Amino acid sequence: MKKVILLIVIHFFVIRAVAQDSVMRKNRLTQSIVEQFLVLKSNKEIKQGLYQAIYRRRIALASGNYADNKRVGAWHFYDKYGRLVQNFNYERNSITWEMPDDSLTATHILYSFDNKITDSDRVTKPMKAGGIYYGYIPYLKLFRLSDDYMGTDLSQFTAILEILVSPGGRLADFKVHIKSPVDERITTFSTDLIDEDDRLFVPATKNYKPILCRIFVKCRITDDGELDID
Repeated sequence: MKKVILLIVIHFFVIRAVAQDSVMRKNRLTQSIVEQFLVLKSNKEIKQGLYQAIYRRRIALASGNYADNKRVGAWHFYDKYGRLVQNFNYERNSITWEMPDDSLTATHILYSFDNKITDSDRVTKPMKAGGIYYGYIPYLKLFRLSDDYMGTDLSQFTAILEILVSPGGRLADFKVHIKSPVDERITTFSTDLIDEDDRLFVPATKNYKPILCRIFVKCRITDDGELDID
């Protein structure tokens, strides 16, 4: 009992020390998502402590902790309805839980396997730290609608983010498909624009063997010409 009390006291003082040495910062990730996090007072470029990404000011998409600017421990990721979709442990560098496919009611994400799939095959989808919402924000942030489209009715546009994941579990290619009432355009991005950690996936598998897979994420175009979660 004394050991438990001692651990609680130590934990309290650690949290208090972090709070005293840190300040809160906020940053807009997309038109509807804002991240808020603690940084060191002595170096405001170093994240230290609690991090959250908030969707439309009320729903957490991501929650976890930083230490010396690195994600540590267990992080929790949610969809835009506030449902838990993934737990990721950064100490183990592994997904510890992910919502089963048949529990997902969202229709904004589809998978296409280059290998021929039959009804008897056992197939798993690719997975990414951050889940199906927060995990793709680094990709969305790189897009900007062409200026010649601005001023038109953007509600008539459709946008699809296409990501190619190699059997080795790495980003191989990604592009954005834009369809307007008058034309269709494809913008291809260099994979070098994505940070190394955000290029990593758990690859798709067919009968327990890794295979190539394409991910199609349905997005919407904001009034500012950016991509956001549909």
